[in-house]
Amino acid sequence: MAQVFLAHDRILGHDLALKVLREHYVKDAQFVERFRREAQSAAALNHPNVVQVYDQGRFADGRYYIVMEYVPGGNLKDRIDRTGPLDPLEATRFASQIAEALRVAHERGMVHRDIKPQNVLLNAAGEAKVADFGIVLAASTSSTSGTNLVFGTASYMSPEQAMGKRVGPQSDLYSLGVVLYEMLTSAVPFEAEGSLATAMKHVIEPPLPQENATLWYRRG
Repeated sequence: MAQVFLAHDRILGHDLALKVLREHYVKDAQFVERFRREAQSAAALNHPNVVQVYDQGRFADGRYYIVMEYVPGGNLKDRIDRTGPLDPLEATRFASQIAEALRVAHERGMVHRDIKPQNVLLNAAGEAKVADFGIVLAASTSSTSGTNLVFGTASYMSPEQAMGKRVGPQSDLYSLGVVLYEMLTSAVPFEAEGSLATAMKHVIEPPLPQENATLWYRRG
């Protein structure tokens, strides 16, 4: 949805992440208005496991931007791809931190709708921070995305989201369960040819057990 740049605040003397919306979304007036409102809502989510939103605005050339906390440790997906399955204690720690971020958002009536390892950033201390509350919320209800069936990431969708039904806090928790599965196995529970087929597997099939998960369960 956006290009992300590393920026530096010369007044405060620290680095920031500058996210600039792509032209396709800028032309969607409904998305832009929703984005502006949700960016303000996301800025109120002051929690150590949420990527902080500092500001949002518009450049002179018409492009919209959001100023966010810079998190230098990459994302959880990169970590899984680099190291393979995580130690169960570490996976549990990350899952707990993500759940805390979701708790704060859900208490404010906000549902992320796209919880996945790519949206979980890791700071220098190795703590998880959930990103993109504002931009995800804006897209999920705009004319750009159409319906919840279209918006989101098929491998992590809850069954109700895959069917285009109303989503709620339980939808985010389902996606978190998929993320935990991937942390422990380095694989997602459902794969198929195409996003639609993958999404529908969440509705009609049980997840396949993975060898790594089975070994860790037995050790426990």
